[in-house]
Amino acid sequence: MLSNFPIDKTQPTTRDIREANRLQILHQLLLRKTSTRQELTQLTGLSNATVANLIAGMMEEGLVVETGTVASQGGRPTAILAVNASAGACVGVDVAETYIRFELYDLTLQNLAEYEIELPSTKKEPQEVVNMIVSGFNMLLGKVGLPRDQVVGVGISIPGPFEHSTGVSVFAPSWGWQDVPLQSMLEKELNLPLYMDNPLKFNALAEAWFGAGRGAETMAAVVLGTGVGVGLVINGQLFRGASNTAGEWGHSVIVAGGRTCRCGNQGCLEAYVGAPGIIQTLTEIDPKSPLLFPEDQTRTISAIATAAEEGDTTAKEVIHQTAVYLSAGLSSLINILNPEQVILGSWVTGALGSVMLPELLELVEKQSLAQPFKSVQFTLSKMKRNPVSVGAATLVLEEFLASTGRQAVAVRSEGFPAAKT
Repeated sequence: MLSNFPIDKTQPTTRDIREANRLQILHQLLLRKTSTRQELTQLTGLSNATVANLIAGMMEEGLVVETGTVASQGGRPTAILAVNASAGACVGVDVAETYIRFELYDLTLQNLAEYEIELPSTKKEPQEVVNMIVSGFNMLLGKVGLPRDQVVGVGISIPGPFEHSTGVSVFAPSWGWQDVPLQSMLEKELNLPLYMDNPLKFNALAEAWFGAGRGAETMAAVVLGTGVGVGLVINGQLFRGASNTAGEWGHSVIVAGGRTCRCGNQGCLEAYVGAPGIIQTLTEIDPKSPLLFPEDQTRTISAIATAAEEGDTTAKEVIHQTAVYLSAGLSSLINILNPEQVILGSWVTGALGSVMLPELLELVEKQSLAQPFKSVQFTLSKMKRNPVSVGAATLVLEEFLASTGRQAVAVRSEGFPAAKT
């Protein structure tokens, strides 16, 4: 089970164990929607007494409620339990290079509202982005008339390396940011619990909780978009690395002295399989291709996918070259990590994934060691909602639900107000 609260297995404290057990129970309730105490005991492996005590405490806090009963054999009816959806709300924010997306969820991660701001792909000053996040957050709550005191936290994804412990945006290449104390800037404006990281971590969290990575102890959630990277789950834990930069796989050099990457290095994987890199491949093959739409990455990638499916030789060659470069990166990834799951996601995968996957897997198999290749399952992401926003809200939920010392917000017995049209 994925958790952001790893226990120090050498000397776990009572609180560590209680938080981990509590999160196990809540995780099962979220995945199953409803359950009984007996089922939770079987699913978690905890004792009847531990489950009963933790459920009693969470019911006192208003986090868990009884939603009905089922008949039992010869005894009292058995209570059906669920997470109390109306005990608070989580906000997930995806700050991307061309948009900011806001999503509001209840405590069962049912979507209540969403809002999006388009951004020009030009340099943005940090305070300008902060102002837009605050404005969009207020607009989001206004869509359902939700008071701020019902929000238990806000998860915010920031592009580029992000220092998790200090809240500093280390490097945002598209905007020229370097060591921006973004979390402290936002905390002054929002005055709510904030949980910030980069999209690779949030994407992996969403896939591990609700996507193709559910149940996998070791997983790589690959992001193929304008940028390229991977979120890692190792031994059931979200893996950050020593400086929270684990997953910058797109900046692995695969061609010595190759194309210049936006990170400043040469020959990075991203320079060949990110959207701009794929478009550069098309331009090199046919500079006057009708598939090229200057300044419109999405339209160009979609045109390549459609043309390849129709048998266009230029488009098929672009996809072939992309598969060659991507297979080199993926084979190295599975040889090093030996994952159970590799999940390919984001918008470039959505456009090209199905047409590229058969050749890609053949190439990966040829370049990988036999044992790790046999052990891995490749999957195209099936997440229906924006996984970064979902992952950001999931981290908020995980932090809130696992904390035994935090008071739950006042329960809204009437539920959340309906979204305004």
